[in-house]
Amino acid sequence: MLSKKMASIAIATSALLLVASPAYAGSINGSGATFAAPLVDACKVDFAADTGHTVNYTGGGSGKGRSDFTGNLVDFANSDAPYSSGAPANLIYAPVYAAPIAIMYNLPTVKEPIYLSPASLAKIFSGFITNWNHPDLAKDNERTVKTPVFKTKKVTVKNSKGQSVTKTVPVLDKKGKPDIARYKTKTVNIDLPNQQITVWYRTDSSGTSENFTRFLRGANAANGNSSLWPKAQNTTFSNGTPNNISTFFNFQGASGSAANAAGVARTVGGITYSELSFALDNKLPVAYVQNMAGEFVAPDAAGTSAFLGGGTINENGTVDVNFEKPIPGAYPIGTTSYALAYASGKNAEKQTIVKEFLTYMLDKCPTKHPEKGFAQITGPLYTKAKEQIAKIK
Repeated sequence: MLSKKMASIAIATSALLLVASPAYAGSINGSGATFAAPLVDACKVDFAADTGHTVNYTGGGSGKGRSDFTGNLVDFANSDAPYSSGAPANLIYAPVYAAPIAIMYNLPTVKEPIYLSPASLAKIFSGFITNWNHPDLAKDNERTVKTPVFKTKKVTVKNSKGQSVTKTVPVLDKKGKPDIARYKTKTVNIDLPNQQITVWYRTDSSGTSENFTRFLRGANAANGNSSLWPKAQNTTFSNGTPNNISTFFNFQGASGSAANAAGVARTVGGITYSELSFALDNKLPVAYVQNMAGEFVAPDAAGTSAFLGGGTINENGTVDVNFEKPIPGAYPIGTTSYALAYASGKNAEKQTIVKEFLTYMLDKCPTKHPEKGFAQITGPLYTKAKEQIAKIK
C-alpha cells in the first residue's frame, strides 16, 4: 500500500516538474549595423529575462552585416541599407528599427542647441566650411525658427528585472504618424565661437553614411543647391563627398558610430553624424535640422515617425524615403534599418529564436527603451514588418 502511494507521489512529482520545466533556451548570433546596436544591446537583456534565449550581437557596420549574412556566418544581421547586388536568394528584409541620424557636436561655450540647414551641413561635411563662426552658420543661428511640439503619453513597461517603470513616448495615430500638438516659434541669436571644425566620419562600409549622404544630395537638390553635394549616396563616406577629404586637415575618420561619437566628445569643435543614442552616451548636444517644410526639428522618435510616414513601403519590406518632400513635423534624416533573416534552409531552433527576437524588437523594445531614440513602428510599416517576420521558416 505504501509502495503504491509512493509511486503515485513520484508520478505526480514528475508531472509537476515536466509542466514547470522552462522552455528550450538557445542562442543566436548576429552582426551588422552599429545604428541598431544601442537598441539591440538594451533589449537583448529583456529578451533573455523573458524567454531564456541569448542573443549575441557584434556591430562592425552594415557592410559587415551583409557580408556575414551572405557568408552564412550569422543567424541574422542588421543593415541600414538593402543590398545593391549579391543578395542571397533566401533573404528576408524585416523593417524593425527606425531612428534619426543625429548631428552631434562639441561646443562647450554654446549653452543651447544649434540650428543647421541642409546647405550648411553639406558645406561642413564637404570641407567648404571649416570654422564655427562662418557667416552661413551664423545665419542659421540668428533667425526666427519654427519647431513642432508633439503630443506624448505615459506608458508602464517591465524592465529586465521584472519591475514596472513609467516611460514617456510619442502619441501615434493608426497610420504611425505622430500627433503635432502645436508649433513653437522663437527668435534665436546664438553666438558661435571662432573655433576650427573637426569633421569625424565613418571609414567603414556604413548604411548610416549611405543614408546621410543621400540626404545631403536630395535635400540640397530640392532646394536648388545641387552643386553643394552632386555625388550619389555611398556606403563609404569619403567616396560620397564632393571633395578629396584625405587632403583636408580638419577631417578625422574612424570605424563605427561609437568611435566617431567618442572622437567628437574629446575634440572641441568636433561634429559627426550617427544614431542618437551615441550622442546621449557621450553627453553630446544635437542640432535641430531644417526640413523641407522650413521647420527645424530635433532628432527624436516623433520626428522620425513623421518623416518615415512620407516614404513608400516596397513589397520586399524595404522603404524608399523621400528626402525632397515637405513633411510637417519631420526630422529630415530619419531612417529605417532592416533585420536580415533567412527564409529557410537553416537550423529550425535558431530560426524560431530569430523569429521570436525580431518580433520582440518590433513590438516591445522602442517603448521599453525610449531613451535610445528609436521610433515605435506602427501602421502600414508595422503590418509589413510582421508579414516579413512571418516568412521566417
